[in-house]
Amino acid sequence: MDEEIPELVTELPENGEIKTERYIAEKFVPFSSTPTPLRNQIPVTIVTGYLGSGKSTLLKQIGLKSNKRLAIILNEFGDSSVVEKSVRIEDQNNSIEEWLDIGNGCLCCTVKDNGVAAIENLIERSKDKIDYILLETTGIADPGPIANMFWLDRGLASNIYVDGVVTVVDAGNIVKSLDDVNSQEKPLDITAAHLQIALADVVLLNKSDKVRDLETVTLRIQSINQTCPIYPTKFGDIETSKILDLHAFDANAKLVENNAKLVENNAKLVENNAKLVENNAKLVENNAKLVENNATFHGDKVITVTLDFPFFKEVSDFDKMEKFLQKILWENKANGKPIEILRLKGLLICKDDVRVVQGVRETYEIIENGVLLDNVDQNKLVLIGKDLNSDDLKLELEHFI
Repeated sequence: MDEEIPELVTELPENGEIKTERYIAEKFVPFSSTPTPLRNQIPVTIVTGYLGSGKSTLLKQIGLKSNKRLAIILNEFGDSSVVEKSVRIEDQNNSIEEWLDIGNGCLCCTVKDNGVAAIENLIERSKDKIDYILLETTGIADPGPIANMFWLDRGLASNIYVDGVVTVVDAGNIVKSLDDVNSQEKPLDITAAHLQIALADVVLLNKSDKVRDLETVTLRIQSINQTCPIYPTKFGDIETSKILDLHAFDANAKLVENNAKLVENNAKLVENNAKLVENNAKLVENNAKLVENNATFHGDKVITVTLDFPFFKEVSDFDKMEKFLQKILWENKANGKPIEILRLKGLLICKDDVRVVQGVRETYEIIENGVLLDNVDQNKLVLIGKDLNSDDLKLELEHFI
């Protein structure tokens, strides 16, 4: 059984193709029956980002500010200096037997075991000492399989659940990291930075004080993921309410609607910026370099697409929607063209029946008992992924609904 548990860290393959195992819920638990977190479950926030982005500094800031009893879990190969201070006692199963008290009510450990069971065992032994878990990934990690791991386990009487993904980026270097896709002898389609931004529920634009043109950096991030808030930070200093207790994977209709509005507003900003760059190029010769840099907005293969379509007339339309989701998520095709969905959020309504869609890679769930908001007049799907085209997705949707 243990060998079937997905690893905590998945690195970007050399060929750039993201091929995770299909941790599909039908193998474990029905899509529509995955429960919302129970009161006795402990939330897990996944903190990801490149080496030197400021993840460790953020964790220290949270420890100083939060009144929660925090457990900070670090991958053994992570880039945090806290790792060097941690105490590891390994048994024959390579699991950790001891926490290290690092002050401010925080416990710390490293995880060498590959699966979620190791973390569950840690929590079980210290369940009276922990309110919240912060899981820091190594800089090259793809957070998708990690989020999937906790998300699926939530439906199996787990003592933990994933609350959200917080991605920390170095404002001065993130554009270079994203552009590394084109700098290699055999260019990859996307980088780990693309994946970390695409899966984010919140992006922290750290070291923002060291960047002059913060707007350009922000627009580049928004061109990949338009659903999440982006907060400029210095030394990881941010209100904990903006990054903890997000409930990003719950049946939260209001959150999905806010995400959709954010996509619409950000799309207008990106479009206006592109027009501004184009006009400046015609007027000012020195802006040629700026134009070249901004052209990469449209070169990123990971983008956000929103689909709006009428409310369902029949309950059976939910089943048709499932078939559409299975088509694009499992077969990775839309209108016959290859795509790859990294993150999915949606709001589906049929009369008084409101359901929220959540998805990460091949895994998704349609959660019932949502709340209908007054300002929602259509069904909505927000998709973040690779090689997405809104026209192709709309045509594919029309085959089912």
